[in-house]
Amino acid sequence: MYSDSSKSISGKHMICDIHGIKNKELLESLENIKRVLDTICETHQYSILGKLEHKFHPEGITIIYLLSESHISVHTFPEREYIALDIYTCREYPDNQTYLKIYDYLVNVFDAVRENPQIIDRNF
Repeated sequence: MYSDSSKSISGKHMICDIHGIKNKELLESLENIKRVLDTICETHQYSILGKLEHKFHPEGITIIYLLSESHISVHTFPEREYIALDIYTCREYPDNQTYLKIYDYLVNVFDAVRENPQIIDRNF
């Protein structure tokens, strides 16, 4: 395996599989999910450059936020009480606490099963 000690961290990427969502109404509401994402961006001072969204029929939503720091993507699967959510930022956080706080917020808002998100250091 290639190893280069001169690599620099280019940010963190959190991959969330959020299961057992009890707040099912939220899974089908573009406006409410965008409100959740806006709250994350405001709380952590992420700069939103653009938003792209699509509501599928009969169900499901995809939302992408383009950030100056990178992106947030959300894909809802109401029939499975599940959301796939990724956040990648190029911020140099000293640890994973910021992302863990975001994850706690998401679990609480969606009234979901608490699991462990995958948090990856991205490297140049």
